[in-house]
Amino acid sequence: MYQFLSHLKYKLSKPLLFGLYGAIGCFLAAIFAQILFTMVVPSKEPTPQVDVMFALDITTSMQGEIQGVQNGIRDFATEINSKNLDWQIGLIAFRDRLAGEEAGILKFNGNSFTSDSNLFRHEVGRIGLSGGGIDEPESSLDALALAARQSFRAEATKVILLITDAPPHIPDREMQSVTQADSVLRHNKINQLHLVIQESDRSTFEGLQSTIPGEVFSLSEAASGRSGFERILPLIGQKIAETTIQGLQDTKKYPLKQRGVLILLTATSTGILAIGVTLALIIGQNHYQRRRLLTVGEASVSTVGSLVAGMVAGATGQLLFLQFANIPNTKDIEIIINGGIAGAVFTGLISFFIPKLKSLKFIGSIVAGGISGALAAGSLLISTNFLGSFFGFGNFLAQLIAGLIFGICIRFLAGSFFGFVAGIAVIFFGQLLFVSISSVSILETIGRIIGWTILGLLVGGGTCFFVPNLKLNKALLGGTVGGTLGAVGFLVAAAVFGDIPGRLSGAAILGFFIGLMIAWVEQEQLNQEPYLLVHWTPTEKTSLLLGAKPVVIGSSVDAQIPLNASEGFTPITAKIYQEGANILMQFDTGYAASKNMKKTLQQLNVGDTRKLGNITIEVKAATIK
Repeated sequence: MYQFLSHLKYKLSKPLLFGLYGAIGCFLAAIFAQILFTMVVPSKEPTPQVDVMFALDITTSMQGEIQGVQNGIRDFATEINSKNLDWQIGLIAFRDRLAGEEAGILKFNGNSFTSDSNLFRHEVGRIGLSGGGIDEPESSLDALALAARQSFRAEATKVILLITDAPPHIPDREMQSVTQADSVLRHNKINQLHLVIQESDRSTFEGLQSTIPGEVFSLSEAASGRSGFERILPLIGQKIAETTIQGLQDTKKYPLKQRGVLILLTATSTGILAIGVTLALIIGQNHYQRRRLLTVGEASVSTVGSLVAGMVAGATGQLLFLQFANIPNTKDIEIIINGGIAGAVFTGLISFFIPKLKSLKFIGSIVAGGISGALAAGSLLISTNFLGSFFGFGNFLAQLIAGLIFGICIRFLAGSFFGFVAGIAVIFFGQLLFVSISSVSILETIGRIIGWTILGLLVGGGTCFFVPNLKLNKALLGGTVGGTLGAVGFLVAAAVFGDIPGRLSGAAILGFFIGLMIAWVEQEQLNQEPYLLVHWTPTEKTSLLLGAKPVVIGSSVDAQIPLNASEGFTPITAKIYQEGANILMQFDTGYAASKNMKKTLQQLNVGDTRKLGNITIEVKAATIK
């Protein structure tokens, strides 16, 4: 391997060489990280359990809603199934206990829960509607208490859905207040409570969700049409299904209670990757400068530093990823993001041909296009929701409005013709914004990319400690860009090759781009400032940045330009550094005395050379070839 890399040093530029070093280091580290994952994470992904208990008002005024439950249960079960959950459903039918009407618990082969949606539908269909007492309030609080005491599984996420068109009795036969009902729910460790109620009753039921999370759905919306209630059930199912979390570096699902373990595991794994990349780049830099590949001091300091940096990046990335993954109404946000991307691509392409856009430059064009596309997508979304079907023309009218907005924006940017083309495109293809680009949420993808970008940023900042005089802002920029590009490659590899092969190949891509970009920004700095060109042989040359930090020349293992002690060179023979605009070479007094040198401090100019043993050191600048 050493001979192979030595051969490549003469064939490849430093950015490509460092990209290769980074890829090898990150790949080897990923193998160790994978072993950690294998030891800690169960080989079989556990299926989270969800138990759902309906508390359904079956008074005569609920005729339409009973039918809605029957018709919507398949959609509800499908939504749960799509999340790969182990689910059970049950139902308590209640009326008015103060009028002598006791609640009934549906039984499924003797159990209060079933995972058979057809059986559930059949039993619900047999429920008769009657009563409700002479007053409007019903025994919903007592029904909630009864539902909370059912045989939920210990490890299951416990969910209750209350469906009623009436306010509760306060007091009821058992529950004397909303606070007491809330206490019973908490005592029985109910995880979610969703309410399907009248808008006018929202304030009455509000205290039930003070400590237990859940959604409130409008019963009037559910009763607005034959399919109203069926539309709500999948939304409830989707909310219930959000009881698992996903890892930043894999595609597995984990129970919500393992959140802390997952964050620690991700942080440690990312720390291992950071160690691999950092050590590989240090070895690459030392090999490039003909130094000892790795000293004990370099190894210990860089290992601790990169582990801390990697763990910070991993933990931060995982936390951000979880936050992005749990943003409400992600579909609406993603539609706007899709519109922004489409607008940016459109203006980016035409910016090469339109003088008006050329004046904005490429970045300005895509930013302006992105904003225009996002505005159009937002207007399309709002118009679609507002107009609804509108006699069959709602979608077309919404696309027409969005097309006008996007067309007007593009007209100001690129002229009337392209504004017209942009508007027509939205009118005919606007609904494509509602189609998911992939099965992976855009917001989740952004969360993953941010995590790896943070890793690249921190590793880039750390390179300043072993690449002399590399400016911190350039190192951070290189690491950030490298981490972002590597993150995209990581995600593509994971999607193409699967979990483990994708993670390993993705890690190699990540390391490659981090190493590539850090070396690239170093080359950019070399093109802007004076630097040292070290001639090792007539055909082998390497470059070193000049700056306030001295470049050490000598026989010490810490020297950036190593010399042979057997030739009489002291551990620190000389130091070259910049002081303002001056380039100075300070010789060691002991070495100067042995060579009868009268002047130990020399000023160097661009083009000057100094020969030390078999090595020639030349001061260069980008304008001097």
